[in-house]
Amino acid sequence: MNKWRAAFLISLALNIIAILAFFLVITIPAQGHNLDKSSAMKITEADGNSLVVNVTKEDFEGIANTYIQKEMDRSPVPLALAVNGDVSLSSELEVFGVKLPILLRFDPFVQEDGNLLLKQKSVEVGMLDIPPESALKMLRDSVELPDFMEVLPKEEHVLLKLTEIPFEEGISIQATSFDLKEDDIRLRVTIRQ
Repeated sequence: MNKWRAAFLISLALNIIAILAFFLVITIPAQGHNLDKSSAMKITEADGNSLVVNVTKEDFEGIANTYIQKEMDRSPVPLALAVNGDVSLSSELEVFGVKLPILLRFDPFVQEDGNLLLKQKSVEVGMLDIPPESALKMLRDSVELPDFMEVLPKEEHVLLKLTEIPFEEGISIQATSFDLKEDDIRLRVTIRQ
């Protein structure tokens, strides 16, 4: 057999093996990246084409604050969301003509519909000692919140309705994971046709 023909066949065989290996690597799930079945939640998927995006705490904070500010552009009261070891909302409340800073801290939980339930864990209203339910009532009644934020004082929760944030026409977002300890924040972005 001609040496050029043998070299060509060996090269062809190596290319075929490389292509097969590439497809095997792509199609076989990675070990150790499976979700724990007890922590996995069923997320209602929207109609359309979807992809899941991992975001950092800073990215989520930036996105949330962009849309909060956009919805509250006419409100004289500032509202900001921060994501660190927990999720916090900060604002100012006016009580008897005095502006008091308010800081509410929450533990986040992903709901089955992809929205984010924030369960209150602490509240700071200036130097005042105010019960959490009262602080949430004050926030709800004195700050014109965006439509995608629902304050539930009795339950001591804030519902961040990610599915109702007014993104571009045909785009919606759902949370699939929001684990701050592991810095694992995943959002499903769906584009409807």
